[in-house]
Amino acid sequence: MGDLSKHFAKREFACKCGKVHDFTIDPELIDKLEKLHTLTGATAIYITSGYRCPIYSKSVGGYFNDAHTKGIAADIVIDGKYKRLSSEAVAEAAERVGFSGIGIIDNTAVHVDVRNDNNYVNSHWFGDERSGNDNIKTFQTGRKFDDENVSCETSDKHKITVIIDGATVYESEV
Repeated sequence: MGDLSKHFAKREFACKCGKVHDFTIDPELIDKLEKLHTLTGATAIYITSGYRCPIYSKSVGGYFNDAHTKGIAADIVIDGKYKRLSSEAVAEAAERVGFSGIGIIDNTAVHVDVRNDNNYVNSHWFGDERSGNDNIKTFQTGRKFDDENVSCETSDKHKITVIIDGATVYESEV
C-alpha cells in the first residue's frame, strides 16, 4: 500500500539524481496508473522514472521542461499474472484508460503522461522511441486484457466498450 494510492508511493517517483527535491505528482497520473493496474490485472507496475529535476532529465536524454519535470509523467513496466507485458500491450492499455501521452521506450518499458493544454506544450503525443515515429494515431489492436469486460453490439458497425470497476473508460465504433 502506498501513500499516494493503493499501489503507488511517492518514493517510487523520486528523482534518481541522488538529491532530495520537493515535488508533487499529479493526482490524475496516479488515478490513471491505478486504472491501468486494474485493466491489465497487473501483479506490479514498476516506476522506472517518475519525477526528474531539470538537470537530471536533460542528462538522460529528456528536456529541462519535459513532462517528467512537471510531475505528470512516469516510465513504467508492468508484470502481469504470468509474465511481463510487452510495451505494445502496455501502450494499448494506457490509451484505453485515457493517458494523453504514450511512448514506447523498448520491448517492455513505456512512457505515460497526463499532458493537456494547461500543463504542457502539446496535449497529445503517441510515439515509439525505438523507431522515432512520433505520430502514432492509435495503439489499439483489439487485445483483451485479464480484468476487462468487453461488450459488442451486432450491426453494420461494432461498438467496443471497456468497463473497469463499473465505469466506462473506452468506447469505439469499428
